Amino acid sequence: MRRKIIPNRGDLKRKAVNYKTGMDIRLDDELRQKMEALVENTSTQFLDETVETLKGLREALSRAAADPSARREVLEHIREEAFQIKGMGGVFGYPLLTEFAKSLHDFLKELDDLDELQQEIVSIHVDTLYVVVSHRIKGSGGALEAQLRASLKAAVDKAKSGVKPAG
Repeated sequence: MRRKIIPNRGDLKRKAVNYKTGMDIRLDDELRQKMEALVENTSTQFLDETVETLKGLREALSRAAADPSARREVLEHIREEAFQIKGMGGVFGYPLLTEFAKSLHDFLKELDDLDELQQEIVSIHVDTLYVVVSHRIKGSGGALEAQLRASLKAAVDKAKSGVKPAG
């Protein structure tokens, strides 16, 4: 089968901003400071919203524990929120949020319901995310981060083997 390649007529080039003169991407100090302040304010807003999300996840877990008929709805809600945190953590310089939210999302991916053990593992994930947010842990190295990562992995591994984690 022959494929026909349609040549670009240059429409996109003509529509591009500053196509003829180019674009100056050098930033002066004032503009750089404004951009840095905007990023910092947005990062703070992201952390504040994440704290509220995590509070909501704790409330959802309590609802799932008290009302087994709510577990599927809670599971879906937590899965969606974990996905959102996973996507945004790295954008704002919090790769551990992304890593731990990914762990939570992956843990929930194949589940249809939340039994007690699974609820406990979700709770451990939420607590771990709280630690990252409350301590504003940027980057991915360091002793505390390694301890969090190891604890979370141990809990998930125990859950997968059906052993209740120590806690």
